[in-house]
Amino acid sequence: MSRNMRGDLYPQLFPISNTVVAETLANLALVYHMFLVGLELDFKPILRARRKAVSIALTGMVFSFLTGWVLYRYILLKDFAKQTKNMGTKDGSFFWGITLATTNFLDLAKILADLKLLYSDVGGLALSASVISDLCSWILLLLGMAIVKSRPLLTVGSTLAFVGLCVFVVRPALVWIINRRRGAQENGNDNELACYVMAGVVLCGLITDACGSHSIVGPFVLGIIMPKGEFSSMLIENMGNFVREILMPFFYLINSRRLSFSDILNTKDPEEAKTGTNIYRVVLINLVAYAAKIVSTFVACVLNRMSPRDSLTVGVLMNTKGLLALIILNSARDLKILNKQSFTLMTVVIWIMTFFVGPFLALFYKSSARSLVQYKQRNVRSVGPNTELRILACTHTSRKMSGIIDLIDSSNPTEKSPIHVIVTQLVELTGHASAMLVVHNTCKPSSTNTTTNDAHSTDYDSSNGFQLYAQQREGIVTVQTITAVSPYATMHEDICNLAEENRVSLIIIPFHKQSAISDGGAATQDSNYLHLKCLNNNLIAHARCSVAVFVDHGLGTSNSGHHFAILFIGGEDDREALAYAGRMVGHPRVMITVIRFNFNSNKGAPKVYSNDNDDVDDGDSDSDGDGDGDDEILVAMTSTGKQKKLDDLFIDAFRLRSMSDDSLEFLEKSVTSWEQTLTLISAMEGDYDMFIVGRSHGSNSNDTSTMLLECSDANEMGVLGEALVSSTFSGSTSILVVQQGEDLDIV
Repeated sequence: MSRNMRGDLYPQLFPISNTVVAETLANLALVYHMFLVGLELDFKPILRARRKAVSIALTGMVFSFLTGWVLYRYILLKDFAKQTKNMGTKDGSFFWGITLATTNFLDLAKILADLKLLYSDVGGLALSASVISDLCSWILLLLGMAIVKSRPLLTVGSTLAFVGLCVFVVRPALVWIINRRRGAQENGNDNELACYVMAGVVLCGLITDACGSHSIVGPFVLGIIMPKGEFSSMLIENMGNFVREILMPFFYLINSRRLSFSDILNTKDPEEAKTGTNIYRVVLINLVAYAAKIVSTFVACVLNRMSPRDSLTVGVLMNTKGLLALIILNSARDLKILNKQSFTLMTVVIWIMTFFVGPFLALFYKSSARSLVQYKQRNVRSVGPNTELRILACTHTSRKMSGIIDLIDSSNPTEKSPIHVIVTQLVELTGHASAMLVVHNTCKPSSTNTTTNDAHSTDYDSSNGFQLYAQQREGIVTVQTITAVSPYATMHEDICNLAEENRVSLIIIPFHKQSAISDGGAATQDSNYLHLKCLNNNLIAHARCSVAVFVDHGLGTSNSGHHFAILFIGGEDDREALAYAGRMVGHPRVMITVIRFNFNSNKGAPKVYSNDNDDVDDGDSDSDGDGDGDDEILVAMTSTGKQKKLDDLFIDAFRLRSMSDDSLEFLEKSVTSWEQTLTLISAMEGDYDMFIVGRSHGSNSNDTSTMLLECSDANEMGVLGEALVSSTFSGSTSILVVQQGEDLDIV
């Protein structure tokens, strides 16, 4: 709500007494935000940035800075001369230049994530260049706030002395304190240390303010020198949401209160209106400011041998403004360098710049227009016995990775049948730290689309265990590590795209309660419970290849061999589960038992349902309506018609293998009810290390399970999988629920 929209409503909503409190909270928000910016800042991508990214970033910054300087010095300063003659107006050109030169890294990452361009060549280049632009803008801002003071040499000297004190005294002290507490196993008291750090943030702001610099300089420096590790991650996790969601809105409120759109045109004073800024000049200023970075970046990209289309896209992306630009303008307003007209006009400029980035890319560089990769091997059944199996293994956390590694190893990789694993660490795009992971991948010497053993060391990293395993199984297992940073709502699209691009046959993803499973206990949900559940459901619904949901109950903790059981009821998903188990046959440390459940009804043969529209009624159904719900579930899960014939053929082929392989066993169980089926499976728990089951069985088991069981996880795990992860079972046996990918015939 700008000042010209106040009327009678604004004083009622924001009285003077409340405004003072809001301004105090806004300044406090800015102090803590700057601390988090410094804490999340990583210099490694900048030091390892490629020559192309550096040249593009610096070219765009220099020309944009000069454009902002000229616009303010020779146009706005003349227009607003009467109102600003007693202010440090000449310094305003410096801050206008910085504002036009900056590119907001985090907002750019969110735009790219929404448009699914985060991992494109253009997106990666723009992110790398924006990191450099971001850092240079912060340095210029801090330098500018120091030199505009009345005694710049004293201000700069005292500020540099403070920085030296932090680097050579405070940082070693913090390292010693954190290591000492960790060695004494006092991690439970980290909250106490965090309180001291939060108080230190305010103290550093007070010191730099007393030095003559801005209060945001001290917190920024403290964040930079803070040792990176578990403690800094804890600070980001605990403070991030509070600062962003609770405190920063006060900053935006005060920023909006300073806007005065009517004053831009200088229409109040007739004399000023003759020579002052008019609507045409405002439009011209916006066009020139908008074009400056696009044109300069476009030229730099073309000189780096990029196509005109990609060059224009990068130019538009580099025009993304955000919180950093607002901080620059508000800092200049606090220092009385910008007046209300120039402040409002520049705010309008950065709004317009950022507003057009998303729509332009959606129309001009739409990623969804690309054609899908056409390949046959979208499921394990279609992969030949002497063919490489390509698996995409998703992880949410670096803990408990041994289970997935052991599952991959149990898949029996050999020289004739190797396995290629794309390890994808799933990270929610929430802030600067998570977005920086994309830049880490972009700035690596080798691309993330190639196999590499140089895993970057972050709290999100989960590739070290896989890389070590690949070294031990060199020649038969290759590992490719990727960090997928995206909002949870669209993360499944990134996974599906990665699977398509890498011709993956099987995606393995942890159960949504997986991250909080205690040893030998049941699964418990964590703070991301609903997000992970939604991700798994979206992936199951949209993936074109096979998907396996993995519930790890300590699979990787055993040093001895494994004994797996395939629970076969019928249907294409069960056949896919059996095909995956067939890859494990021949592994010296794996025993396979196939258990087929045959339904025998005492009430006559049930009505037959078929996926092939060849439904046959083999007998009279129970028309009295007194059938048990358990029988209805089992009837729906039973394969009939063509599906039954396919099941028999698949089982017969598997039987032939079991005749000459002692590690393979085949059993058949006759059951009359769903309750009896669960009782038999429950009695097996503890005899096997993992149950492998299909997600759906028969033709309409999914609808029946949802209707009769009303279970929350049936859509993700299927009716049998949901029963296995429920409280009915003790949770000592791991579970793998498989859904078959589509068949695609390519000549």
